[in-house]
Amino acid sequence: MSEKLQKMAVAAAILGWGATSVKSAEAASVKLTFFQGADTPVGVGSLSYDKSTPYEDFFTSSWVAPHRALEISASDKLFVVKDFAVNLLGLSWDLSDTTTVWHSNPYSSASYIYRLSPLLWAPSDLNQLKVVNGDDFLDDHTDIPIPSLDGYWSFGTRVRTPQTATSPLLLIIGNKGGPGSRMSWRQDSLQSDGSFGASSGYLIAEEVEPGGENSETVPEPATIAGLTLAAAGWG
Repeated sequence: MSEKLQKMAVAAAILGWGATSVKSAEAASVKLTFFQGADTPVGVGSLSYDKSTPYEDFFTSSWVAPHRALEISASDKLFVVKDFAVNLLGLSWDLSDTTTVWHSNPYSSASYIYRLSPLLWAPSDLNQLKVVNGDDFLDDHTDIPIPSLDGYWSFGTRVRTPQTATSPLLLIIGNKGGPGSRMSWRQDSLQSDGSFGASSGYLIAEEVEPGGENSETVPEPATIAGLTLAAAGWG
């Protein structure tokens, strides 16, 4: 091999290894197992999040309660939930089912609670479920809700008026101070007589490490390019 070709080979190898060192998105998965009664599994689910990108946002409040503005920074270590899916007691749920309006009452100013943020996961917090909701019950003069960081997720439709009162079809509640990753759930199923029958229990969330159960490693484009360059260089 000539001196020129040797230099080209070394340069290609260096470029190849440099390309393979590009940091990829740190995808993380969580396995959900739902229990009812005497530790009987009745449902399963999963979610994912990118733990390299903490959620950040600032939520303003109304002029009535400006001190209630809410800021979420990267140091809070909250992450946007992706690919959420649950199958529980014969019913299936995903992100498209997430409740946006919690309840409404056309005869009262204590009317609305809105979901203001995506569903958030807090892996370093025992109360792992987070979502920013807002209500405007203190203010008849503006539509800007008062934000709050709550520890529950709701799915389906909830309507509360003087005439009716129905529950969320699925409610998952983080238990602050509970054992490990144990949380609570409640699901309401429509009965044949038109009423809702409620089932409840607890669920356990387990972080699935890369390379663990139900995980698959897919090379990043930069990695593939780097290995190609490296191979060309050594060749």
